[in-house]
Amino acid sequence: MAIQKISNAVLGTGSVNATSIAAGEVSTAKIADDAVTEDKLANAINSAIAANTAKTGITSAQASAITANTAKVTGGPSLGTASIIRTNAQTISEDITIGATTNGMSAGPITIADGYTVTVNGNWSVV
Repeated sequence: MAIQKISNAVLGTGSVNATSIAAGEVSTAKIADDAVTEDKLANAINSAIAANTAKTGITSAQASAITANTAKVTGGPSLGTASIIRTNAQTISEDITIGATTNGMSAGPITIADGYTVTVNGNWSVV
């Protein structure tokens, strides 16, 4: 006897339904490729897919703003277009240690406030 595919013709219309199949009996491996259509997916999943597909990255204006802010953070205090003048305070009001393998430079005159010290293990030039 030949094995037949199970179909409505074999079983009769409506003979297999969700209550007839125990939870977990239909695994992903048992579902044929492309058998689940978009219509069978929940609306929330379709919306999430559409939202992720629409993500293309940042605009050039946003990239420019990020670059400009990064330069300010890493470049130190400055004035003018393109940070042409670097600035520093005139009074040191904190304890500072310049490491043995570090060079430091300040534009003077520089005053060290009472109660604070600058420890120079490397090099510090005041110009």
